[in-house]
Amino acid sequence: MNIDVSNFRNDRSLSCLLYLYLWPLWIFENANVGSFLERAAAYRRNRSKRVYLPGYTAKWIVIFAILMAMLSALECMGNVFAAWKFSFTLLACGTGILAILAFVVVVMTVAIYLLLTHWEY
Repeated sequence: MNIDVSNFRNDRSLSCLLYLYLWPLWIFENANVGSFLERAAAYRRNRSKRVYLPGYTAKWIVIFAILMAMLSALECMGNVFAAWKFSFTLLACGTGILAILAFVVVVMTVAIYLLLTHWEY
């Protein structure tokens, strides 16, 4: 999914800023479209932008750690408050799903970084 970033440059809403702060793929261009020279130029540009990926990876590792801590806390609260166990279990399930998605983003950014670092076009 490729989003036109030119719309985001002038938009200063919180959702737009969070998107730019957290989502690493807005920096990169699609290197699968265009002529051979256009694809090579896009790939070179993507290689030059790979230096930003470790920062995004660190952000998502922190998000993953926070979500895992919340998951653990919700499970403990479900064990302590027996009357609310089902509610805490549902909250823990939702938090676990979000933690899995954060882990997928971490793996994706590491894989893209390694690909752009070690693979020549």
